[in-house]
Amino acid sequence: MLRKGIGIDIGTTQISICSLDEGLLLKEPSVAAVDVDTNEVIAAGKAAFAAVDDAPDRVRLCWPVWDPIVKSAEVLAAMLRIFLRRALGRTLIRPQVMVSIPCDLTEAQTNAVEDAVLAAGAARVHLLEAPLCAALGVGFDFSSPMGQMIVHIGASRTEVAMIFIGDMVTHNTVPVGGAQFDSAIIRYLREKHKLLIGKRTAEQIKIRIGTVAAHTEEKTLDVKGRCIVRKEPRVVTLSSKEMLGALREPLTAVLDAVLTVIEQTVEDMRADITKGGLVLTGGGILPGLDQFLADVMGLRTRVAANADTAAAEGAAQALERLNK
Repeated sequence: MLRKGIGIDIGTTQISICSLDEGLLLKEPSVAAVDVDTNEVIAAGKAAFAAVDDAPDRVRLCWPVWDPIVKSAEVLAAMLRIFLRRALGRTLIRPQVMVSIPCDLTEAQTNAVEDAVLAAGAARVHLLEAPLCAALGVGFDFSSPMGQMIVHIGASRTEVAMIFIGDMVTHNTVPVGGAQFDSAIIRYLREKHKLLIGKRTAEQIKIRIGTVAAHTEEKTLDVKGRCIVRKEPRVVTLSSKEMLGALREPLTAVLDAVLTVIEQTVEDMRADITKGGLVLTGGGILPGLDQFLADVMGLRTRVAANADTAAAEGAAQALERLNK
């Protein structure tokens, strides 16, 4: 087949493009640089940050995908057009695309995504729910008569699904992901240490000491912010052991989503979960989250080796299956 088939995972903060033959073709921030006078998209991904740094008065950043709606279909299409050209090179043959989408999008929202991908240069567009794409991407056997459970954590939502013979028999979505983990850290520093920090600092805390596993070596990090009381710069030493308390609210939401799916699953499939455990995918996974869930639930839990690109890889596989 001359027409290239690709899988795309369009996340709130990251986009991944994969093909079955070549694997990962592109992984970039899902951000565009827009000219403030013409509203033209002049760069996308990492290049967008550089464009703003070079001309901060003339260029603004735009994150065109923002849950629960696609904020700007025109910017999204222009951004995707740049990414497709970067991933595939200049070609006259338009690709066929499978897009990984959240389970909870409305018909209007799915239509907006489909229209944007077509406008970006795709010949045909197919859509598939993210948990199914991620499950294919990590190697779930869709012909197996056993229930298999996946927990897909993105930047702004967690999707939990029980999959049986290639279909989601039960699933649950909660508005909790990497962004909400960052917000929880910001709230904790403000309430516990009277320190104001920004989102970038919160993300660095999460990356460097944000483990929620109980049995890990304690780490500390000096965090710079602004004291709420004295209104002046201040440094607080934060420990990794504080993270479980700081992140308790969003962690509870993720745990509740998993328990809800298990409770809605028939008894025979619950036995399958006991045998097979849970697989975590997505770019919003907290360090130690697999151990946390294993300790609390008593179920074997693992993070997929390709967690942050599984949905795009699975979308490419789903397209291949569709074409057979």
